[in-house]
Amino acid sequence: MSNFPFNYDPSAKDLSVPKHAYLAAHPEAQFGYIATSALVLDTSIASEPRILLLQRAASDDDPNKWEPPGGACDDEDESVLSAAARELREEAGLEAKWIGGPVGEPHFFTLDDGKKVCQFNFLVKVDPGSQDVRLSPDEHQRFVWASESEVRKEKAGDADLEFTRDEVQQTVLAAFQYAKDMK
Repeated sequence: MSNFPFNYDPSAKDLSVPKHAYLAAHPEAQFGYIATSALVLDTSIASEPRILLLQRAASDDDPNKWEPPGGACDDEDESVLSAAARELREEAGLEAKWIGGPVGEPHFFTLDDGKKVCQFNFLVKVDPGSQDVRLSPDEHQRFVWASESEVRKEKAGDADLEFTRDEVQQTVLAAFQYAKDMK
């Protein structure tokens, strides 16, 4: 039994395998590492859904910048999807109940140590009413639930939303559209 009991959209089936199996099935890939992000939308306010964003700790890489929960797919993860669920639990204290197919195209980037990474981004649903975010203070210092208009303005309440990368902001915006298209 998985430590992360969630359902997933059929379009995510290719990523329901361990990292090593995914990489073996894609020998042409120009990357050896996989990362994920969990795009959690709160749709309880139908007029303006909001997405969970975390502000990186001042002492961490990309200090004080914003991003959705996410991180590396570890060798021990049951699947790439499980990595997204694990990162969501570790960084925000939330439990994934459903993971959608990838939102937009994956991001490719190179770490300072030269590792080439492919990041898959997933729309994730959590239990309604269980949106009590609990941050891991070593990684993140603050969170906001931001609307699409706030993400576009890069301002949510008193928080200036400077994202870790432009691609991250574009993916967050794509998640709002993805959710609209799913209705």
